[in-house]
Amino acid sequence: MSDNDAMGATTNRATDRELEQLRRLIAGPNFARFREEYDRLAADMNGRVTALLAQLGAEAFETFLAQGVDRDPSTLAWFIEHAQGGRLELSVGLAAALRRAQRTLARDRDRRRHGKIQGAGDVIHLKRVVQLSWFGFAGFDASDAFAIRRSVFRSPQERTFARALSLRFPGLSALPNYPLDQIADLERLRTHVPEDTWKYARWCRIDAVLVTPVEGDPVAAFELDSAVHERPEVVRRDRQKAALLVAAGIPLFRLRSEDPAATTVDEWYSLLTDEVLDKIDCGERIRIRDGHTHLVPLHA
Repeated sequence: MSDNDAMGATTNRATDRELEQLRRLIAGPNFARFREEYDRLAADMNGRVTALLAQLGAEAFETFLAQGVDRDPSTLAWFIEHAQGGRLELSVGLAAALRRAQRTLARDRDRRRHGKIQGAGDVIHLKRVVQLSWFGFAGFDASDAFAIRRSVFRSPQERTFARALSLRFPGLSALPNYPLDQIADLERLRTHVPEDTWKYARWCRIDAVLVTPVEGDPVAAFELDSAVHERPEVVRRDRQKAALLVAAGIPLFRLRSEDPAATTVDEWYSLLTDEVLDKIDCGERIRIRDGHTHLVPLHA
């Protein structure tokens, strides 16, 4: 054996002993000594870290994580530095753990920095979540195509008008697309209208109804006309609806916009002021339901 071979074998045997020492420090665990011995051994190798040494570093990091990273921030920073420098051989799981440890270290640094400010609390790290959706053009009802719940409005015009109605009559409640049988006794209506009109009453809905806020008494009904209302079958239903409301004693206001899609809340508001406001009459109550829920008049 030449002198050079003997020197190389001696160096290998010394390295094996030092690696075994690192294993014992990991098992201890004694991470302060481990860091010193690891760095010294790496320096003896002129900064080159062998695969075996990198594996031991990864094993030490895994053991350190099991002990809890909050107990030794300086050692955590050491592992992060060596991992970023490629001196630790990390698995996919350890790489993910390293990223979490980095966030923990950054949070602790922020807490120490901001904790010096009077009245400062913990720094809360937020994640930005972006939801990407694709949209196309379709009818008004298409927005509810994938849901069971539906909007109470059946058109943009109804939504705009309902808002104007609420603003113009803030003391009353505006109810969109309301069924007639909720504001009128259909059995009593039967003797006041033709049979076919009475049958339609069970399916009749009104575009908007104004009611008193506490008692819920109907004050006025509103229908928004459009080009659709010129069709013969729609004209017939509109006449039946008008007859039912007249028989029930509920005033009906038929309003029509030349361009329903473009009519604004302010324009509906002005129309309600000019054409409806002075005609609204909340009527008189025979009794108050809140105070006398079981009393009925003896004579109608």
